[in-house]
Amino acid sequence: MMPPAAAAIGLIMQASGLALRVWSMRTLGAFYTRTLRTAQNQHVVDTGPYRMIRHPGYTGALLVWIGLALASRSVPATVVVAALMGRAYQRRIAAEEHLLQRALPEYGEYSRRTKKLIPLTW
Repeated sequence: MMPPAAAAIGLIMQASGLALRVWSMRTLGAFYTRTLRTAQNQHVVDTGPYRMIRHPGYTGALLVWIGLALASRSVPATVVVAALMGRAYQRRIAAEEHLLQRALPEYGEYSRRTKKLIPLTW
């Protein structure tokens, strides 16, 4: 069992992740979809949270999931959730980046100057 502070940290992570996810969706506007597809007039969005990372919505979702597990104060739950959700988003990001590289010529340059999920890191 984790210390009580883990629950507080988990709740902060959940709130932060939700806020980041909402900000990301609003920044994308009409280009936000729940499926892997592009719009005919789509372009690379590099404003808001997309200035620093390419997938802030997924970063936000991971914060929510891992925060939920931390809030439970269970080490096994946190490890399992982080591993499973991390792998799921890794696969989703790979598929999405493949699509965007093909559909948006400027995406290659954008991906060279931004990180995937964690600003300045990865």
